[in-house]
Amino acid sequence: MSRPGYHTLTLGCKLNRFDSAAVEVELARRGFAHEQDLAAADVVVVNTCSVTGKADAEARRLVRQVRRANPGCRLLVTGCYAELDPCALRALPRVDRVFGNRDKPRLSAILDEMGIVASAVPAPGLRFGDRGRAYLKIQEGCDLACSYCVIPRVRGRSRSVPPERVTADFLALAAAGYREIVLTGVNTGDFGRDLEPRLSLEGLLDTLLRIAGPNRIRLNSLEPLAVTDGILRMMADDSRLAPHVQVPLQSGSEPVLRAMRRNYRLSQYLDRVEALREAVPHAAIGADVIAGFPGETDERFEETVRFIERSPLNYLHVFAWSPRPGAPAASLPGRPHGRAVAERSLRLRELGERRFLEFRKTFEGRALDAVLLGERRGDGRWRALTGNFIETAVAGEGLDSRQPVRVRVVRAERGETHAVAEGVPEWASAPRG
Repeated sequence: MSRPGYHTLTLGCKLNRFDSAAVEVELARRGFAHEQDLAAADVVVVNTCSVTGKADAEARRLVRQVRRANPGCRLLVTGCYAELDPCALRALPRVDRVFGNRDKPRLSAILDEMGIVASAVPAPGLRFGDRGRAYLKIQEGCDLACSYCVIPRVRGRSRSVPPERVTADFLALAAAGYREIVLTGVNTGDFGRDLEPRLSLEGLLDTLLRIAGPNRIRLNSLEPLAVTDGILRMMADDSRLAPHVQVPLQSGSEPVLRAMRRNYRLSQYLDRVEALREAVPHAAIGADVIAGFPGETDERFEETVRFIERSPLNYLHVFAWSPRPGAPAASLPGRPHGRAVAERSLRLRELGERRFLEFRKTFEGRALDAVLLGERRGDGRWRALTGNFIETAVAGEGLDSRQPVRVRVVRAERGETHAVAEGVPEWASAPRG
């Protein structure tokens, strides 16, 4: 008799992907098998995001879609939106359980309360869809007080995962064949500040690089003041630390930045990203940017555009501001009209796409280290992600989805970067310690 099946759906950030993987571990431990087909799953878990009003709406839409596709499943909804507004989710038709981020550690008890159990199996490990790439949570929550953000409310205060747990999980993921491990958190640069004795992200990276062997480590996102000279030296000296950092900007206008209650000035931001560019010339540097924040006039928006254009940023993640319940900015005056916000968002996205195309074109004819993602494409090529965050379509024979690959960029165009495989990166060819 086949085991009952589960299916998870994840919205939002890489931290949510790690949390979903942890949910899957618990369901697998209880004897449930992963079910690719949503409609055939006995248990479905939706892990939501609430970074914008659009994210909230997407979560509600997805929950309704699940119930239509699978009327008989046990439907659980968790994540940031479940923490922020559980009543809105409970009001949706036939949702069996809503629990927020704070209750995720109680998942086992919640499943017991719901009677969700098959038959116990040996303890499984974390599993991720992109075969060569995994996510590892090292930190949770945030102590910043940005006026637009509800993350401290839905994720809590900043707290570090114990370093011995991080190293154990890292080694387990490496042993499972993941050749790139992405360190995630709400505010990753805070790692270690709450521990006794106090530790740092630099110290953790040093420890992980000592045990990483032929595996690559990627930082996800770092606040500007967390981009330290020590981390830049590590990135410059060890090719196993991916040359890529996303450094949230949010606005290139000082008055808007102050209204956002960000903890840096634009001069500090520029200093850090220019230091990164100087230390690691081939690094990809990205930024989050918010369009349409209250008080963002036409001139202040142009200040943001000009700041980005003179910065070394290579790509942008653009968000249209929306008021979040409980966030101080929700009551600020001076909101730009919806049409202006849409136009500004589009202009920033086009600027980001142009900058990223220019960046990718500089690597035409050059070789880069990459890890393969998922299965082969329909055209027989592989998806691969380079250390500096360029996704390529790779042609080559005998490639192994769990083996890093050296690729040579053939051509970069607006929709795709074409490459050919040229062997194995030096750092992946033999263990290192």
